[in-house]
Amino acid sequence: MAAGNPWDPASAPNAAGLLLDHFVASGMVTQEMLNISKKSASCFVNFSRLQQITNIQAEIYQTNLEIELLRLEKDTADVVHPSFLDIWYICWSWQ
Repeated sequence: MAAGNPWDPASAPNAAGLLLDHFVASGMVTQEMLNISKKSASCFVNFSRLQQITNIQAEIYQTNLEIELLRLEKDTADVVHPSFLDIWYICWSWQ
């Protein structure tokens, strides 16, 4: 049988919960201190962070690909420009 969660006031009292209540009542700790130390479901928090990191990395990768494509377009723009082709044709036809 699972023990009650000492952090959840709705759960059945257990030794840990009673001890924490005693510490709060005596002033050794505050409810705020207990709330701060409360742990959330870390596996879901870590999964969420991992998903955010993966999404950000994908965005960075996509942006880098777009930048590389723009650089290639810029580098080849002069080559496919009509005036460049006219000059190339004139030079080639004189040979």
